[in-house]
Amino acid sequence: MKPIKIITDTSADFTKEEEKAMDITYVPFTIDAGGTTYVDDDDLDIDALYADMAKTDEPIRTGCPSPFSYKEAILDSGADEIFVVTITSKLSGSYNAAQSAVAEVLREHPEKKIALIDSKSASAGTANVVDTIYTLAKEGKDFDTIKTEIEAYADKQHTFFILESMENLIKNGRIPKLAGKAVNVLNMKPIMHSEDGAIGLFQINRGFKKSLAKLAKEVIRINAEKGVRLITISYSQGEEKAKLFKDYIQDEFQNVRIRIVPTKGLSSVYADAGGIVVAL
Repeated sequence: MKPIKIITDTSADFTKEEEKAMDITYVPFTIDAGGTTYVDDDDLDIDALYADMAKTDEPIRTGCPSPFSYKEAILDSGADEIFVVTITSKLSGSYNAAQSAVAEVLREHPEKKIALIDSKSASAGTANVVDTIYTLAKEGKDFDTIKTEIEAYADKQHTFFILESMENLIKNGRIPKLAGKAVNVLNMKPIMHSEDGAIGLFQINRGFKKSLAKLAKEVIRINAEKGVRLITISYSQGEEKAKLFKDYIQDEFQNVRIRIVPTKGLSSVYADAGGIVVAL
């Protein structure tokens, strides 16, 4: 039997090297910005995407993968045991598309075992779900055990993000225009978090560095309460902020793996230039 295969949409932030080492198959989103359509794959010109996002006043549109794309990825994998991981179902149709594909594949190939996992997160959080599946499989755990453990992990995971700019959220109607403009003008940097897969406000501070410090305290508190094995810090043109955040927490996480990784195209749209996402 072939090893367990992991398929995910491009909300999961991994480098090309990690993707190859873990044998991850991506099913990409598309992004429409400034009149150009980008495919969020390994050939994405991320600098051109950032430039188009900055110059356009129009909403930046994202398109989730189709059921056909998911089905194709599942069948092309040749695996009998497959995990399909998506961005939170509360923010995208990716989960529903994958669900249709999985149902169709199982009708045609009832011998396969396929688990569809709603990460209830995005960016760093989706990546942590994928990474944990890979780790559990390497530890020798069987398909059903991994499915049970990863569903519990997704339920309990914490995802936070801090944005340098609210412009893309304003353009896309995610927050009221006047409220977003006021936040930008006053240099307020809200800490947002995932609430069962939806976005909620955790805390608001004046200045990015202060929000980073406040979030570091919360992350340390969470670790003291439940213990974590993995923290991912995704950054959107803000590597120095990701490294600063790691510096804030490093002493409290001596035995915890901390990943710092750039956002892929999808997360770059919503994090915008200068944003970071932290998941644990």
